[in-house]
Amino acid sequence: MHHRFFLLLCLLASASGAEPLTPDAAARFALETNPYLAAARVVIAEAEARASGLGRLPNPEFATEFAAGSRERGRIELGLSQRFPRTARLRLERVVGADAIVLARLEVAAREADIAARAHIAVLDLAAVRAELRLVQQQAALAREFAQTQSRQVEQGQLSALDAAQARFVVREIELSFAELRAAEFNAAATLATLLGREADATITVDADLSLPADSPEPRLLGPRAEIVLAEQAIASGESDLSLARRKGQEDYSMGVFVEGEQSRADLGERERELMVGLRFSMPLPVRSVAAPAVAEKQAARRRLMLERDALALAVRNEVAATASILRSRHASAFALADELLPAAREHLAATTAAHARGEMESAQLFRARERLTEIERADLAARRAYHLASIRHLAATGHLFVQP
Repeated sequence: MHHRFFLLLCLLASASGAEPLTPDAAARFALETNPYLAAARVVIAEAEARASGLGRLPNPEFATEFAAGSRERGRIELGLSQRFPRTARLRLERVVGADAIVLARLEVAAREADIAARAHIAVLDLAAVRAELRLVQQQAALAREFAQTQSRQVEQGQLSALDAAQARFVVREIELSFAELRAAEFNAAATLATLLGREADATITVDADLSLPADSPEPRLLGPRAEIVLAEQAIASGESDLSLARRKGQEDYSMGVFVEGEQSRADLGERERELMVGLRFSMPLPVRSVAAPAVAEKQAARRRLMLERDALALAVRNEVAATASILRSRHASAFALADELLPAAREHLAATTAAHARGEMESAQLFRARERLTEIERADLAARRAYHLASIRHLAATGHLFVQP
């Protein structure tokens, strides 16, 4: 308990801006503070409360009977009875209750895995949009510099006013895209704050590694997916439900004791009293099967659960294969951008800058080279973000992303 409290304090310090929030830290923080997870964990308490009332004998029954007739005749009876199951129904009820608790915990585990994956993605998105903002700021600075150069050339009669107007139009276009990125930044920060159970805070700092590995990653094998474990447990619980439904068709028998007192007046006027103690036993007659509808329902439910398990297993296998293929493709395209196109654009800018310094190229050509490099840098950033997003989804699909708090 103290360890969890210390961890929560550390995560709160990270999220408050003292240290950047990494994807793993965000996942652990979300598992502690996400409000939807807090609500989901109450399901476990509900299942435990239901299970605590299962597998018990019903309360005993107290019965009384009074009868009176002519000539001061009367009778009174007091009885106590208890119903008992004829089968192992109570034990099966306890098994079903325990299965329900396990199912509730597995449902929470599936929700936790989903929240952890979403926290990783939220940190990645926020880090990527902020990196793109920095690139656009650089592009805007270059565009303003070029627009000022064009304006000076117009004043000196070296350039037409139309060219200067076009340069100002480019500046305005970049500024509008900057505003859109600001909105995207706030939206990404709000998404992350919601996962962390906090109010929207655009100042939250994150630290996500957007670098690209040199080698293509090896696809992961399918691990313990919480959804599959949940489906398997649901089938096992369905077997217990079916057994219990069959046992419920055999109704309880009842045993009890009673005390009966009787009074009457004889012909000579004397009163006669008699006290009797007895046992009572009752058992239902198996005239019809009262469990048949419930058994048929549980059998159909078991078939449904098995079909859903098979459908889920197929979907998961296909998801693993698809995410592995996408991961390799994303790495190949991102690596081509980073290893081929981006260095070529930087070399072109260096050559253009040198030529401009020698007076061999105009300022417009230099600006276009700078602008092109910035565009390729943005494309490189988008490709690296797509790769890391594919990596998160592949790890989640194989069941290897979940981070325990």
